[in-house]
Amino acid sequence: MLRLIGFFLLVLAVMQLLRFVPFLGPIFRVPFLGFWGAAILCSAVASKLASDAVDRRRFRNRAQDLAAVDTPHNQGKLGLLLLSSGRARAAIEPLTRAVAGEPDSAEWSYRLGCALLEARRPGDAVAALERTARIDEEYAYGAVQLRLAEALRASGKHAEALAALERFERNHGDNPECAYRRGQVLKALGRRDEAVKSFARVPDLARTSARFQRGAARGWIVRAFLARLV
Repeated sequence: MLRLIGFFLLVLAVMQLLRFVPFLGPIFRVPFLGFWGAAILCSAVASKLASDAVDRRRFRNRAQDLAAVDTPHNQGKLGLLLLSSGRARAAIEPLTRAVAGEPDSAEWSYRLGCALLEARRPGDAVAALERTARIDEEYAYGAVQLRLAEALRASGKHAEALAALERFERNHGDNPECAYRRGQVLKALGRRDEAVKSFARVPDLARTSARFQRGAARGWIVRAFLARLV
């Protein structure tokens, strides 16, 4: 009963606040519409907060379970869990232990390289990704070459970055990300005309991408367009 009363008071308070929001205000000044609109908004926010709380609890429980067994494989899984949740810096330590314990695993060195790259440590990322490429040049459907090119470019090693992109293109053909990153590298090398042509290829490559890749491809189109303006 107290929860119901509290929710009712919260809806009234939100309704009063929303009356002052430009454009939306007139809707919330109508008693019936305003109350139900505020109630729907409060319910949606409460549902999202509850869902996020459950996800956080599951994440903590999973992380604790993995950390409890100190094996390279579990450390790798813990690092992957942290990396996939956007905690790249926290993922570096368990992934480093996983690589040390399972040095022949391309997955752990690749994920470590990705974590280091996201943590803005491109020089260290290069070493991890080169290790991955030595184990399997085509790991993650060639994505290792794209991540390696990204790390090399961020480290100022533009010629080596271009070579990594050429390896990717030779084995997989061109794609929007490869064309965009090639344009970045060519631009850094002072080959501006070639860079512009590479950026210009991105929309064409995006249009011929597989359906499930088109969402990501649109992002590369925007990046390429902005890169051509600068």
